[in-house]
Amino acid sequence: MENICIDNIWKRGFEDPDMIKEEEETRIETSTNTEKCIKKYKELEQSRDGKYISSDLMKLVFEKYANDIEYRRKYNLAVSNSAACLANKAFRIAISNPDVKHCIFVAGAYGSGKSFLIQSLYEKNKDELEGSVVYEGSITSKAIDEKIDTAIENGVIPSIIVLNPTLELSMKNIKKRAKRIGRDVTKKDCVYVYANIYDALKRLKEKYKDISFVIYNKQTNIPTDLEVSTNVEDLNHGSYDEISKEYDEIIKRI
Repeated sequence: MENICIDNIWKRGFEDPDMIKEEEETRIETSTNTEKCIKKYKELEQSRDGKYISSDLMKLVFEKYANDIEYRRKYNLAVSNSAACLANKAFRIAISNPDVKHCIFVAGAYGSGKSFLIQSLYEKNKDELEGSVVYEGSITSKAIDEKIDTAIENGVIPSIIVLNPTLELSMKNIKKRAKRIGRDVTKKDCVYVYANIYDALKRLKEKYKDISFVIYNKQTNIPTDLEVSTNVEDLNHGSYDEISKEYDEIIKRI
């Protein structure tokens, strides 16, 4: 397997020397041991032998991140770009398998329960997922187009699932997760997704006319409370400024 070029793992421009050091060490590990990292990922039970691909799960191939919750709290962003490049590599490998016929792209707000949903799908719908790859990631970046195009070029049918919790539910889940496993989310990133996911899905629908999608609206974390929808307007949460203001109001009471 060809190693990922280190120049393709862009730097975040940290000012903290410790963040710079950890980011560089992770970039070097990724670019010199790509095959080893992908192999470790496939060995993770949650990856379902590499058929479920997530850049957040990919972070667990880095030993310090996997074994130290305090490291995760401080250096989550330092490993994120390396993990994303590895996830992209793993996706290309998985999608090129001639036995794969379907790719499910799962997107949604931070703390929406994407990983939980995907693991539940594998537990309850194992036979239905035979011959499928599940990719968890953002649809607000145009990088998703390349992945959808790659799927189509390989004769794989793409579809999209979007989890759409209320902003308050998302924020509560983020706080709980940060305490439990050390992975937090900034206000800027949280608000960005809510402000852009509506336009993102609209754009994808217009570009890929035949792509199927479903939205799971969530008021709570109880699975039976999911409201299944195909109405893109459900994702229209307002402007960045409006959501930012709502975020500030919610943070005061949670």
